[in-house]
Amino acid sequence: MRLAFVVLLAASTASAAPAIISIGNDALPTTVAAAHHGLGLLDRERDASVVVVDDADLPEISEEMHHAFHRCGGMIQSPSLDEALHPIQLRSTAVDYTLDHAAAVDAVLPQMKATTIAKTIGELSAMQNRYYKSASGAEASNWLAERWRSFATRPGVTVQLVDHGYPQKSVVLTIPGTTRAGEVIVIGGHLDSIAMGGLSANAPGADDDASGIATLTEIARVLLANDYRPERTIKFIAYEAEEVGLLGSQAIVRDFKRANTNVVGALQLDMTNYRGSNKDIWLMKDFTSAAQNAFLVKLIEAYTGATWGMDACGYACSDHASWTRAGVPASMPFESRMADRNKHIHTGKDTLALSNGEATHALAFARLGVAYAIELGKGELGEHDSHQLWQLLALGLLGAAGLLSRRAS
Repeated sequence: MRLAFVVLLAASTASAAPAIISIGNDALPTTVAAAHHGLGLLDRERDASVVVVDDADLPEISEEMHHAFHRCGGMIQSPSLDEALHPIQLRSTAVDYTLDHAAAVDAVLPQMKATTIAKTIGELSAMQNRYYKSASGAEASNWLAERWRSFATRPGVTVQLVDHGYPQKSVVLTIPGTTRAGEVIVIGGHLDSIAMGGLSANAPGADDDASGIATLTEIARVLLANDYRPERTIKFIAYEAEEVGLLGSQAIVRDFKRANTNVVGALQLDMTNYRGSNKDIWLMKDFTSAAQNAFLVKLIEAYTGATWGMDACGYACSDHASWTRAGVPASMPFESRMADRNKHIHTGKDTLALSNGEATHALAFARLGVAYAIELGKGELGEHDSHQLWQLLALGLLGAAGLLSRRAS
């Protein structure tokens, strides 16, 4: 049953920059306390409420969601009350979760490197912050786009910066499908980082979520290095502005709705490198797809060598919630139980040193991600590498023959 009303709960919501957010009912009292410029309750259902707050209060509300409820960002920001009350629904064709491409998965797994993941984490976390309104947040988008372009050299593979009105942009790498190109798989993580202080904060965000972006980058790198040609289109997305209400992923959902995009599955990589619990990979069972989670269990057991468990993270704890809300099967494998989470995220102490300067833990998530891409994307590895090898051998033989000829003369 929906209760629709407008009630003033704090001083005043008359603001030059109102923001409409949906937030879990368990977090509503905390949200009221953090909304210093006032909060208006617009709608309440069983699980969540829709409220209007001042945009200036969003960083502190996000911080309270992190500290009190272990959610990043723990809310969904909508451009209008109508969208908040009636979430966008995307086309999503049902798929069969079969494991029948073991040869392709097994061929690429040995090429995944923890050292490469760690290097990317280090480079991203060396930036002052990746806050979505900051200059360094904007630079992070440009930096990542160039990194992805460096290995997305095959004709047809594209890398785009997607502008949704903020200095930071979402970054999208697309590997087009062959026989089922109209069916899209999304593998994503959020690019932004946050700490108290906003634009000027020191927010390295090595774990939250440079680790997810670095893991995502390694998956894409290895697939393209092996000239992987999926039947279904695969989009790798680094979302802007997750920490203040899943802004980037919500904007992508709206773009997909306008394009009538058919999204058959979404995987969220948000924090992959801090080993806080006794098992490697924890699948969030709330606000996710039970069927796709069962598929991930099969992938973990078949390909990763990792241990796994189930946990819950609460309302809108990351960008997978944007896809679930839009009717798309979505999953979020996480680095630990929520109770054992990294306590230093959203601070200047969220550095790679917390994981001993390495990315061994994240490697299990990279293996899972590449298995997800191939077993859901289907398709085949290309012959690029073998052709290149024969070309190099031929050039070497020709070069040697030329050298002998010159010496003989």
